[in-house]
Amino acid sequence: MRIGLLEDDASQIELISLWTQEAGDQLESYTTGKSFREALDHENFDLLVLDWHLPDTTGIEELDWLRGERSSNTPVIFITSRDSEESVVEALDHGADDYMVKPVNKSITLARIKALQRRNQSGESLVAEAEQETEYPEIELFEPYQINNQEHSISLEGNTIKLTHKEFELAAHLFRNAGVLVSRQSLLERIWGTTAELNTRTVDTHISRIRSKLGINPGVGWQLASIYQRGYRLFRITSE
Repeated sequence: MRIGLLEDDASQIELISLWTQEAGDQLESYTTGKSFREALDHENFDLLVLDWHLPDTTGIEELDWLRGERSSNTPVIFITSRDSEESVVEALDHGADDYMVKPVNKSITLARIKALQRRNQSGESLVAEAEQETEYPEIELFEPYQINNQEHSISLEGNTIKLTHKEFELAAHLFRNAGVLVSRQSLLERIWGTTAELNTRTVDTHISRIRSKLGINPGVGWQLASIYQRGYRLFRITSE
């Protein structure tokens, strides 16, 4: 497996390089966001490991670039000294697949890397099949909402709403399946590309955020309901 590491701590680079080499993987390290982005223009990696604080950028900024401008689904693990719950949630919400706090343990780190590799391999086929089934138009209208698939954005009455990569994918999927009961498992497969049982709070939290950010309520003609132990249903409310 080819791993790309964005980290400016020489001792951490040496440590992760040694561990992955012993595991039979190939690792390339970068100490700045500039060198990292330049490398990804001509390099392909199976997994990316990001630190949070870097000389010219942050791991979150690079993750947003990956998931946004590059539309990359390459698995990303954060290994950082930031240990607050808010930081973990922020990284996952922006599209990270895993999060570890320094100092990290060799066996656990390698186990997380291998687990993510297996999960990604099983999920790739699910996502590929879903993407091949339908090619969506550049603009989709669900009055008063407009989905721009080229810009990965959603607007309400002409005002663009800031969404993370996962929030956009989730919201667009729910609108396209309006009126249909969508199970958590199907969302894990379609949006997160995995059949593994992630913490159900991951899905619930994203549902809550898009409901809030998009202002989904009867006043705009839509309702997003959580169906206990079954899933979610986004449906249009018609005025009588």
